Amino acid sequence: MAKTKKPKEPKKPKTRADYDYVRRSKMVGNKADGTRKRIYGLGKTGREAQAKLDEAVRIYEQSLKGADLTVREWSERWKRTYKTDVSDHQKAHYDAKLRLDILPFIGDKRIKDVTLEDLQSLINTYAGGRKGTVEKVYQTIRILFADAEYEGIIERNPAARLKKPKIVKQKRRNLKPIEREALLKVAETHKHGPYILTILYTGMRRGEALALIRSDVDLDKKQISITKAIQLRQNQPKLAGTKTAEMIRAKSNETTEDEGETLGHRIVPIPDLLMPVLEKVCANKTTADILFPKLDGTYATLQTVIGWWRSFKRQCHLVAGAKTYRNKVLVDNSPFNDKISLHYLRHTYSQDLLEAKVDNFVRASLLGHSTKDVTSQYSKMTDELLNISLEQINTYLNKKDSCAKSETNKNDKES
Repeated sequence: MAKTKKPKEPKKPKTRADYDYVRRSKMVGNKADGTRKRIYGLGKTGREAQAKLDEAVRIYEQSLKGADLTVREWSERWKRTYKTDVSDHQKAHYDAKLRLDILPFIGDKRIKDVTLEDLQSLINTYAGGRKGTVEKVYQTIRILFADAEYEGIIERNPAARLKKPKIVKQKRRNLKPIEREALLKVAETHKHGPYILTILYTGMRRGEALALIRSDVDLDKKQISITKAIQLRQNQPKLAGTKTAEMIRAKSNETTEDEGETLGHRIVPIPDLLMPVLEKVCANKTTADILFPKLDGTYATLQTVIGWWRSFKRQCHLVAGAKTYRNKVLVDNSPFNDKISLHYLRHTYSQDLLEAKVDNFVRASLLGHSTKDVTSQYSKMTDELLNISLEQINTYLNKKDSCAKSETNKNDKES
């Protein structure tokens, strides 16, 4: 007769009593009912238990100090404590989102009294807004309250379950043929045409173009060195590193001194269509002269640059065939989209490189992308690679824009 096996008894789940824990405690006051309030720290060793107790006491004491803190007061402390190592660009984003979007709603409220409903009502006001704006406000709220919870200023984070509202994803695009033709036509005679064409034919960012000086342009080699950028904030231009450099510095604490000198630097080729324009701009300038300055020769301010683009864009509307009423351009029905910004020109340059069949690595390098693979390879951008890309760009642009100019001139003569 076969033996029957006895069924195994299920294991009982272990409880805290089954382990050898060391416990440390400290009395920190009285509860609301008059009984003593004690804080505990548990650990496998006495040292671990004491360390956990000390941290628990620190958080408790911090919560007492911050019990009456307003969101505005905490945000100031938060920026000083947690945001010292971010880039200036990122600091400006946090300042703007707090000052304009968050503090006007909940700034005077005690941080411990803020609820999920408060925060959700705040973020819901941006429903249908632009993705970038909503994302920045959302992330700032999440981080601000998560750090307050970590510090023990609040017991529970009201932003933990905060949901983003529906947003409108707006993609920047490259210029349409009629927009590109209008831009090229206006650039021939407009006083700020060289500045616009430099961005269109090199893909550099607005601040990078404004920071150029004569010594950055090598007309013999047909190259421009991009080593710095102008930060346009509060109408006070500030010379800084390129966006790539600022992002890398903010993310890494291991940049060596030698790397810091050339961080984010890149060289872009000058296409044939841009050469005569830059030759004219560089004529009679000394090596330290700014390429695209204000009338007094200093770096352009934000309001100045906005004025340049507004004036240029108005002429583009007119050339494209927009109608006017009492000298005001009716932009709603203009073939030249009024939402076009200078950054559209950078996207157009990227598309030009793609259609010119420029190598992907070279394309990313010319655009100054900040991915690790690209930035680590900047030093390998040899003159040979630049010359090959320049040849490809010239072949493409000479066919595209020279034909466009010829067609525009032909239409002007016929009219």
